[in-house]
Order: sequence, then C-alpha cells, then structure tokens
Amino acid sequence: MAPARDPARRRPGRCRGAPLPVAICLFPPGRLSWRPMRIVVIGAGMVGQSLAEQLALEGHNVAVVDSDRFKVNELRERLDVLVLQGHAGNPRTLEKAGIRESQMMIAVTNVDEINLVAGMLASRMGVEHCIVRLRNPEYLKKPGLLDLAALGIHQVINPDPAMVEALFSMMLIPGCTDYARLAGGQVLLLGFDIDADSPLAGKALRELADIEQLDAFLVLYLTRAGRVLVPRGDDRIEAGDTIHILVSADTAHFIPPIVLKEHRPVRSVIVVGATRVGVELARRTAEKAEKVTLIEPRREAAEEAAAQLSRVNVLRGDPTRLDLLEEANLEGCDLVCAVSDNDESNTLSVLLAKRHSRAATAAVIHNPDYVPVLDSLGVQIVVNPRLVTIGEILMHVRRGHVHSVTRLAEARAEILEMEAQKGSPAVSRPIREIDFPKQALVGAVVKNGVMHIPRGDTQIAPGDMVLVFALPEAIPRIEKIFTRRRFL
Repeated sequence: MAPARDPARRRPGRCRGAPLPVAICLFPPGRLSWRPMRIVVIGAGMVGQSLAEQLALEGHNVAVVDSDRFKVNELRERLDVLVLQGHAGNPRTLEKAGIRESQMMIAVTNVDEINLVAGMLASRMGVEHCIVRLRNPEYLKKPGLLDLAALGIHQVINPDPAMVEALFSMMLIPGCTDYARLAGGQVLLLGFDIDADSPLAGKALRELADIEQLDAFLVLYLTRAGRVLVPRGDDRIEAGDTIHILVSADTAHFIPPIVLKEHRPVRSVIVVGATRVGVELARRTAEKAEKVTLIEPRREAAEEAAAQLSRVNVLRGDPTRLDLLEEANLEGCDLVCAVSDNDESNTLSVLLAKRHSRAATAAVIHNPDYVPVLDSLGVQIVVNPRLVTIGEILMHVRRGHVHSVTRLAEARAEILEMEAQKGSPAVSRPIREIDFPKQALVGAVVKNGVMHIPRGDTQIAPGDMVLVFALPEAIPRIEKIFTRRRFL
C-alpha cells in the first residue's frame, strides 16, 4: 500500500468534513498552459493566510494586505510573500501591494463592506479578475439593489450554501462523514468510518470485484492512523480506517449497506444555532425528517427563526445544558448538528449528545486546531468554514480544460476534474501506457454523462471528463498529460 506523502503538510491529524472544491493554478481564457500570476489577497485571517500559502506554493507572486499588525507580523514570519499593513480601502495601500500589475484580487476580510470597496478599487485600477467574499445575503437577495458587475466585481463567494449542501447531503446518506459533488453532480466522493463489524473490515480490495463489476464505485483512498494511503488490489481495509469512495450519484444509495452493518435513516434531528446556516439547514431538513428541533440561546434570533420555520420546533436556551437537549428529545434523536458561531458551544453540544444518546453528531468548527480534537473524540462530521471558503474561491482561479478541483483535507491531496484535450498525451491509448506520476491515480472517467471506473485497457477519448487523484507535487505533470501539445 503506497502512502500518499505530502512534504508540505505541517500539522498532523485529520481534518474531517466535506471535501471541498478548490483550484490552485490559473488557466486564463484563451490559454491552456499554466503561467504564474500576480495576486493580491485582502485579509490575513485564517482564510487569507491559507490562500496565500497555497497560491505561493504553486508559484504565484502573492501579496497580502491587512490592517492588523499582529496578523501581518505573523504571516511575514510564516510565508515568503509580500505582506503589507494598511487599510484595503486606501488606494495607496493597494498600489504598494502592486495592484496595478496584478491579474487577480481576492478580498476575504471579515467585513463585507471592505471587501466590496477593495473589489471596486482593484477593478478601477486595472485588475482583470476580482473575487470578494460576501456573507450578508441582503446584498444578493434583491435584484437591482447592488450591481456588482458594474462595480467591476467578477465573482462573489458565500460559503454558507456550500456548507448547508454538504451537511444536508451527508444527512441523507447514513454513516457518511465526507461528501463532495464531482462532474456536475454525476459522481460523488463519499467518506465512511470502518467499524470492526463493517462488512468491509478485513477484506482486500480485490474481493470487492463482484460489487465493483457494476462499474459504479471505487475505493479511491483511505486514512489510517493519520496517514493517507492509496490502496492496491491486495491491500485490506481494516477496522478504524476511513475510506473514501468514488460512486455514481445514481447508485450512492447502495453504498451504506455495503459499508455498514447497521444503518438507519435520519428521522429526528436537532440543529443547534439559528445562524444563516442553521435556519436554512433546519428548513431543508424539515422536508425529509419527521421531526426537527432548532435550539438558539438568543431571544431575538430564536423568535425570528420560529417565524420563518413553520415545520420546525424552535427552543430558546443554552444548548450545552443536558436538560434542554433532553427536552428536544435527545434520546430519540438520530442526528445532532451544531452550527452556531461559537466553537465551544458546538463542541460541548455534540459531546453531550454522544455521551447521552446514540445520535450521530456533526459540528461546524471555525478554529482549525479544534478539528482533529473533535475527530479523535468520535464526532462523525466536522465542517470547517475556512476550508469551504477557500474551496469556493479557488475553484474560480482555474480556467481552460481543468473544470474544478476537490481538495481532500486530510492530506492536502486533490481530485482534479479535467476535460481530455484532443492531441494530448492522455487520449487514444490505454491508461496503462500513460506515464502518470506515482503521486496520481485516475479515479473515474465520465463518457457521455456516464461514469466508468477505469481499468488498464481503458482509453480516454477527447472530451471525456477525467477525475484524477493527485498530491500537489504531481499537479504540473498531470496538467501536461491532459494539455494539447503545441508545435512551433
């Protein structure tokens, strides 16, 4: 079994939760070859730092602007990028960051209005592509209220819908701990924890051939003792592993009985936190579950949620109190999902639920240092908004034949969704003859809207959508394999 090593990884442990769509290299319109860019990142918070680190790792020329002296000094010590202290709404600050020579500006401060102003200024100063994060839906709800295109803002990122989609989708698939949509939703990436009584525990991958003959799913990789492994045919799945499966969306409902000895549908759900994510998640869950209860400690927020959610029971109180959870029918609950803005409250809520019920648990955790802690305590689903935001932003950085990339949080590995180009080394010959790097693996080929698990004799045709599992160091080689060759 080959370990998927990542020399750039600095922090051990798994980051559980939905894998996230990201992209980290630019293919500008009209070009199919990679080139480095000058990119200005506004905001040196968790998202901004992660963006700067990832983009710099890929060879882009990155500058970061933030008004917080502490964050600026911290980032200067960590990364070899230009970091400036100043207000992003000041044109002089942006000019010092090299905005006039930059091809892209990404504004991810915690203040929507600063992001809007920075995007508008950057566009007026000649930046080709401006991406801003806006979390207040009021800016986008009313048509005509704010013409972002007229302001020069090309892309708006709001991570909340992606988080709701991931949490809701995992709720519908019993036992699922990770989730991502690929190839326009035709292919799903699902994660499952393998218990000792799982039907897959102790089985070699070759023994799954009878199931896989439907050409509908593949064990892409597994996580064992904190290491990401790419399994081969003779390798066995062990109790304690977390496996990730590529599966056709049409057959995803067949997976839980294959992986789990016991699985039950989610009928009763407790949602903690009347945030925008919490209210929308409760609304969608009420369409599928028999009973949904929303707990919110703030009076005004609880009353507002109750007015919006006619099919949801809203309780006001402290979600870290066991008596309140019991009032919400914790004993008969199938899933407790804590999505408030308070990490400590979310953590305590799901830990209480684990101790006093058989409910599955899910939590939104903003501090990435908490994620491996909750994972080690057995919280099944942990979603980090930082990763969601990064994924939503960077998905728009790539152009050309690379349609999207899904970042796998455990190893910073990625699944590239690539369109095979006519005349590229990838097409019109068996996959076994393609010189793929060792850190990459073809996971699926989508032909005419149908997913196929590739074999050694599979041939990729021009126009096919190919899903490739890769570590960062393998990406440049993968790009060349799927790019049309040029002749001078």
